[in-house]
Amino acid sequence: MLSDRAGAERHIKPRADRRAEIIRHACALFAKRGYGATTVRQIAESADMLSGSLYHHFPSKEAMLLEVLDSFFAEIMSRQRATVERGEEPIATLRGLLRDSLEVIGNSPDAAIVVVGESRRLSRSEGFVWLSDRTAEASTLWGRVLRRGVENGSLRRDLHPVLLSLMLQSAVWGMAQWYRPSGRYDPDAAAGRLVDVFVRGIVRPGRHPSQRICNLLGPARYAVPTLRRVGPIEDARIEAERRMARVPPQADARTRIRIASNLLFEQDGYASTTVRRIADLAGVPVGSLAHHIGSKEQLLAELLGEFLGDLRTAFDKDAAAQPAPVERLGGLIGRTVEAHAYHGVSTVLAINEVRGDELPAGRLTSQRAKVADTWTGALVAGIRSGDFHPDLDPAFTQRVLRTAISTGSRIYRGMGVRDAVGLYQEVALVGMGAAR
Repeated sequence: MLSDRAGAERHIKPRADRRAEIIRHACALFAKRGYGATTVRQIAESADMLSGSLYHHFPSKEAMLLEVLDSFFAEIMSRQRATVERGEEPIATLRGLLRDSLEVIGNSPDAAIVVVGESRRLSRSEGFVWLSDRTAEASTLWGRVLRRGVENGSLRRDLHPVLLSLMLQSAVWGMAQWYRPSGRYDPDAAAGRLVDVFVRGIVRPGRHPSQRICNLLGPARYAVPTLRRVGPIEDARIEAERRMARVPPQADARTRIRIASNLLFEQDGYASTTVRRIADLAGVPVGSLAHHIGSKEQLLAELLGEFLGDLRTAFDKDAAAQPAPVERLGGLIGRTVEAHAYHGVSTVLAINEVRGDELPAGRLTSQRAKVADTWTGALVAGIRSGDFHPDLDPAFTQRVLRTAISTGSRIYRGMGVRDAVGLYQEVALVGMGAAR
């Protein structure tokens, strides 16, 4: 219940200040719970006001989301246009773009998480067509910088500027899940680390044979996927149904439920996927889902556990062959790309949708920590052997690479898994720089 004091304050606060306060509370809830799982009532309670009063400031929950996204993109695009217009040499400009992104993430961490989590769904919404325009503008800016680097010889001539700009943007925006400037690296230092990884590469010169990136891409170089408008939500539903139709007719109900859930969690996110939608896509009665899966939360926990378990099993199998450090790291990259390509539920981890008490967080955290430890151990071994640059930060580097792969899945989805594995291995191990 609202206090008399809170009610009085509500009446004397200027409208603009009150709107900003509502947006702050809404953004925090969208980041913590997900847009789909947040209600107007919860936003009103968080802002210490009545739900009806909230509608005096915003006509809908979607209008609040629109303001969050619009403010966020206005800031980042203003910064990045200014960075490119300064006309510094390409690698310095690239570092500036990365720093801009990390500064905005640091200033608005909740909004950054909302952007990462909601952009996939909103790109199909007619009310957010402008979002595709903004992402296209950002890609053009980054691509222009990379193209200048190719032209002046500071970056490899076999780069595909559009594809690599998407990879870099996905990597840095995915860091919204965990990067905070109050940690070990401020935005400038972190941007320098990112340049080291993606431009210089991890492996020391001469320790790994380089391949031409354009040769790795094959047919994808002629039809590189972009962050473009992909049609209304109805088109995405038709696509999910088309993919579901490929499931063998003899598959049992539990198998169909698991496949349908993977498709929907990947396409719409966990919070926006309803039990009824899972049942409809799987072709089973809603009432039978409880018998087969228990609850949506239990299903998600099972699927995520399976994804992480499969990843660790693949890592252990490769390790049994005792590969050298460079081959070991290349294998980790390949296995991770493959796992994200084949497990749609991994998108839930990529956009940080595991929240609250919905899942057995302790067990999943332990599994994720073991995956991270495997990566860190491989990097440490390469530094000790002299194969990797000695100034690498293993913990930071493994987190950046895993983030890049997980959030970049929408890029390589359209180019084939084998091509994507080769691309990530080449960029991470050898880098985009011309001097090797």
